[in-house]
Amino acid sequence: MTPTWPNLHTITVPMLTDLHEGGPGTLITAQGGMAPYRVQRPGEVDLNTPWLIIAYGHGDLRLDLIEHDDWDRVAAAATRTAANAHHRLFFQPPPPLARAVRRDLARHGLILDHRPDASRTEDDGYRWDDHLTWADNPRLTFAMTYVQRHRDSLLINLAMYDQDRYVTSWPERITTTSGVPFCVREAPERARRHLDLHE
Repeated sequence: MTPTWPNLHTITVPMLTDLHEGGPGTLITAQGGMAPYRVQRPGEVDLNTPWLIIAYGHGDLRLDLIEHDDWDRVAAAATRTAANAHHRLFFQPPPPLARAVRRDLARHGLILDHRPDASRTEDDGYRWDDHLTWADNPRLTFAMTYVQRHRDSLLINLAMYDQDRYVTSWPERITTTSGVPFCVREAPERARRHLDLHE
């Protein structure tokens, strides 16, 4: 059964307009299960917040506008989809280690642009997927997958796309003592090399 949320979890056309004007990296968020949605520009989102809910992003709007050109319909569909994502992420929030990687990604210019997804793996592990854009050139996007089977470690995989076409990916296992993951540190340079070769 789809959960129902109070009106404070409604995505409106004015919110979508603000989201659209904010550009890549702008998000609709809530600071916990009962907090209202609000639009936040890149750099305004506090990725340290344990109960941060990212309900919808600029990248989600871009894709939804391809399917629907009626903003009222997009707002209604976004509210329904966000409610499901909100529900999953509220009950399966990313662990502290994944939140630390998100902060590292942001510091290296890879910013969240879509609502994340939470799911379970076939062997009953926990999985989260983030979709990001490169602040230097939004032509390049990234997908970060986190899989947790043990409390103090994560398997991560960072994949790079050029205009939605897969380019490369690199997996890594990280722990609480790993520091900034190699794939995160390497991503801006790989992105620049790719663009140098393909522009």
